[in-house]
Amino acid sequence: MLPTGVLGPGDVAVTHSSVRVASVQAQAGDPATTALMSVTGTRKSVTVPVDATEVGSINQGDRVTVTLPDNSTVHGSVTAISTVVQSGDAGDSGSDAGTTRVAVGVALDNTEAVRHLTSAPVQVQFSTRTRKGVLAVPVGALLALSGGGYAVQIPGGPLVPVRTGLFAKGQVEISGADISPGTEVVTTS
Repeated sequence: MLPTGVLGPGDVAVTHSSVRVASVQAQAGDPATTALMSVTGTRKSVTVPVDATEVGSINQGDRVTVTLPDNSTVHGSVTAISTVVQSGDAGDSGSDAGTTRVAVGVALDNTEAVRHLTSAPVQVQFSTRTRKGVLAVPVGALLALSGGGYAVQIPGGPLVPVRTGLFAKGQVEISGADISPGTEVVTTS
């Protein structure tokens, strides 16, 4: 093959590992001090904007479930939690003015499931703690007691004091001496 040109020292960017060019930042005629491009790793990952008030319950290593655009799911774990809080503005899709967000990085257990995707909206479900074999009622069934604590009401019957546990998806874990599986409680509609 015959040479077709010459590369000078400033014509090539060398990195220490494989990278993907995320964006080209320099334009023809820009000063030499301008950043040339931004790069990312080649391993597929997910970045989730999390409300800053909720990020305190997320830790590195926490397990997550990621729902892909085709409604299939893949599991992963939290690998990074940004220390930079960003303000949302009305122009961001899915963001409200005045909200603050923190970026949370997630590594997927099976990157083969996303091999055909370069970028896509996904849903991430965080499971910081789980409990099995507990009694749960809708949060609307809880009644605050004047002396502190909570109770639930049995239909047509008395208030029954309960201890609360985990809250998730509109449900709350409850326990108490007079509560057993199958107990019906009054709740808001």
